[in-house]
Amino acid sequence: MHRFGLLVILTLGSSYLTATSAFQVPSSSYVKHHTLARPKQQSTHRCSTLLHQSEEYDEEAENDDEEYDLVEFFVSPEQITLLRKEASKRERRNKLTKFFLPAEESIEVSQETLDEISALFDTSELVEVRGVSTEKKKYVFDTATALAEVLEEEIGKPVVVVEVKGFAAKLYCPFDDDNEDPQRIILRSSYKPNQWTKKAKPVRDARGQIIKGEDGKSIKEIPE
Repeated sequence: MHRFGLLVILTLGSSYLTATSAFQVPSSSYVKHHTLARPKQQSTHRCSTLLHQSEEYDEEAENDDEEYDLVEFFVSPEQITLLRKEASKRERRNKLTKFFLPAEESIEVSQETLDEISALFDTSELVEVRGVSTEKKKYVFDTATALAEVLEEEIGKPVVVVEVKGFAAKLYCPFDDDNEDPQRIILRSSYKPNQWTKKAKPVRDARGQIIKGEDGKSIKEIPE
């Protein structure tokens, strides 16, 4: 299902993580944010993400992860190091694919922009997106992570935040096995084409609160 109406709402909590010192994979227990889809609006084709950070969600996400045996894409710290080195090598050789966000889309990204970024992953596994959250540097990491999640849904394959520096984010999306591009990055991972499953996420009410079942545990569903 295509998403055309998402809104980035960034909230600063006591446990907020800065963009320049940490890496998180937009899957598994690394993810500390939640994405909600607004109803599709015909008047505007804007794609954005609602980021909700709360201690309650962090605890439940960690406690409930073990209950779901899903096929998820995981990139180890060693593989992240390899991807960063590869990105740096391509940067030195002027071969790193880059995309510059329009100034008015540093947080709220249009569908057209999403389509353009998605198309870049057809020919390159590494793409650097520049101009992320230029008005609020402390929100660069969350915005980049949200962008990776939305791109996952658009492309239908995992998208990983490799590195965030300044207002730029390097993203990785693996080629399929049948892609014979000589620049293909070989990572030993659990990813198999057509076997990757989106992670189940807690269902929230209109106020953004997690909905719990009779057993007291959060109700989860896999995004469409």
